[in-house]
Amino acid sequence: MKRMLKGFFSLALLTSAACSFAHSDSNPYFSIRSQSVNAARELVGWQTHINLFDKDCLYGSFSITPEYTRSFRAGRIAEYIFGDDVTATSSKGTLAISGSQADARGSHDWLADYFGLPTDFKSEVTFKPRIENFLVDFNLYLGLDEWMCGLYFRIHAPVVYTRWDLRATEAVSDAGTDAYLAGYMSNDAAGIANATLRKDFLTAVDGTNTFGDMKEALKYGKMSKDRDTKTRLSDIEAALGWNFWQCEDYHFGLQIRGSAPTGNRANAEYLFEPIVGNGNHWTLGGGVSAHAVLWRGCDEDHFFGVWLDANITHLFRTKQTRSFDLKNKPNSRYALLAEMSSTVANLIAGDGAAANAQTGTAPSYQYAGKLLPVINVTTFDVNVSIDVQVDAALKFSYYNCGFEADLGYNLWARSGEKFKQRDSSTFTEKKYVLKGDSHLYGFVGADAAARTPVALSASQSLSDIHAGKNFSAGLALADAIRNPNIDNAKFAQTITPLANPYTNPTVITATSTAKANAAAAAADQTRTSKDPIFVKADDIDMSKTPSAMSHKLFGHISYNWDDCEDWIPFLGVGGEIEWAGKYDSNYAAVSQWGVWIKGGISFN
Repeated sequence: MKRMLKGFFSLALLTSAACSFAHSDSNPYFSIRSQSVNAARELVGWQTHINLFDKDCLYGSFSITPEYTRSFRAGRIAEYIFGDDVTATSSKGTLAISGSQADARGSHDWLADYFGLPTDFKSEVTFKPRIENFLVDFNLYLGLDEWMCGLYFRIHAPVVYTRWDLRATEAVSDAGTDAYLAGYMSNDAAGIANATLRKDFLTAVDGTNTFGDMKEALKYGKMSKDRDTKTRLSDIEAALGWNFWQCEDYHFGLQIRGSAPTGNRANAEYLFEPIVGNGNHWTLGGGVSAHAVLWRGCDEDHFFGVWLDANITHLFRTKQTRSFDLKNKPNSRYALLAEMSSTVANLIAGDGAAANAQTGTAPSYQYAGKLLPVINVTTFDVNVSIDVQVDAALKFSYYNCGFEADLGYNLWARSGEKFKQRDSSTFTEKKYVLKGDSHLYGFVGADAAARTPVALSASQSLSDIHAGKNFSAGLALADAIRNPNIDNAKFAQTITPLANPYTNPTVITATSTAKANAAAAAADQTRTSKDPIFVKADDIDMSKTPSAMSHKLFGHISYNWDDCEDWIPFLGVGGEIEWAGKYDSNYAAVSQWGVWIKGGISFN
């Protein structure tokens, strides 16, 4: 309860600027408002059948509400997922992809090299994310006045078919002709031919792409070009309430409210994964139900009034599989890691260029010959909790001899998600480094046909999704491939001379091209890290997500067959339009519209 109250007061400050979240943050998961949480849909169309005053027996009402909803303002969803890296309008977000050797790279371009695309590749990917829901909500209200005046029980649960679609399209402006140079992505002295590389970004992130030393394809955060769907029973919500202050023209009551999760939970395989329900949280909280008739005509069946339903709940922790970026590196989940080994062979980090003596010492780690996406090791089973959620609907209603017209406003707000890594999910320390645009191998030997690759220990802890630190420094290609800007850069040499026609046998060069003499070899000497800087568990950004808020207008018209005595049918149509609220530059909720038909029958 203490955490719930704390979260409630934090929601009261939603309009303040005190939150540390910035628009530039990316969010690997788009957490939606549960399809079961819709006070507007619950409130409309049946107020003359529930919370009744003059009953001394069991009575109730049952309704069925089919509804269709569709999201809009797709650009804001794309902006929430990718942050500043997309150029967003209301209808779309555009992401630029370019290789390390492409002309006029933008500061927010994603580095194509990370995805097995040519180093001179360029494209723009447009995202227009859309969420559609087809649901049927079953709602039951039971007045328990036979047991206690004003006591009631209500329960509802929608069956939901949800469809999520990134609606991603790509315009490739330059498919690229470059190959990967020797040592950049593999130990092959011939490099990696252009013909074997992917030629568009969207197939490079579909979970099937491997290249060079990246034998492990993208496991999580895949960007599907197809719609993804899910059909489940959403959360079952129930409330037990007591209207302790009531008469014919008003009532006020409190309720205990909670829900049981019956939808699905996040598994992180896809970036934009369909979710039914609230992510598998159990919830518990309370609510207020009230109304007041503001005007009544000569006929009791002719009146105008105001109705309120407001619910506050806590979402208890639940297990989900979630992906995370590295701290202060938005979208870094799609960068590349190089795996290191503590077994070091034929490598020292030298103090001087082309030294005849083997000055320096061996690094404590060496590249182990494996590349993999960051997201493959920053995806964990975590406990997720949400301190507080508010769903409040206020409507004005006009009623005249069975005809009813409702018009109202709905506020939904939720504090940020909190994460705690489960004991079963661990991150291995001193194993992975950020590759950036470093070369992974150097070469020794004079014979071009028999140059021997030597794994280096290069890391680039300052690299990000946009660039490494070698090519981005504006150096000529011949200089950049020698790893001048890796972490703790030292000159790379072999520990023991290999095939050796050189005057200086210790030099490790940046390319697999044969060198005519020692001077030429020295000029091409590459660098390695002494020592590499590892990605640590503490570098993984598991801070809570931004709070979310939305504003909704809704309306409903219906007819009630009041002439019937024991069984009173009612039927109406309605709709809603919801706008995601802005919280410290984040739009963390869905903007969507919906239409419904609500019909049912009441009984005495």
